[in-house]
Amino acid sequence: MTTFETDVAAADLGAVEAFCDRWEQAWNAHDADAVAALCAEDLVYDEPALGHTAHGPDSIREFVTRMARAYPDYSFTGVGRYAEVTRRAVLVAWRFTGTFAKTGARVEFHGDDRLELGEDGLIHAYRCLYDNKFVLSQLGREG
Repeated sequence: MTTFETDVAAADLGAVEAFCDRWEQAWNAHDADAVAALCAEDLVYDEPALGHTAHGPDSIREFVTRMARAYPDYSFTGVGRYAEVTRRAVLVAWRFTGTFAKTGARVEFHGDDRLELGEDGLIHAYRCLYDNKFVLSQLGREG
């Protein structure tokens, strides 16, 4: 039986904040290896742009690499962090800005990352939430 203390993501707010800082810094550095290093081998990865569920750190590594090519100036600005009180999870709210390399179209939108953390301190489940149709409309595409 586990105790309430070990089941709570917010048991150590400093550790949650430090992890979220590393997550944001790795993405903003366009460092695919650093992003993947924060993910467990059994990662389940849901990202609207993929259109399917991916698995493992290699999938997120590949996605970061593709993002850096497609939006060479992309950045995420954190706008909030919300720790789950009943399990190891944190919601990271952010704002994305970037220029699509193929057309020069500027893209800006809000999203949320829901990160489920294991006892090993790594992400085991990642769900990214945003309106992909809105993103595609900024690129002049239909969703």
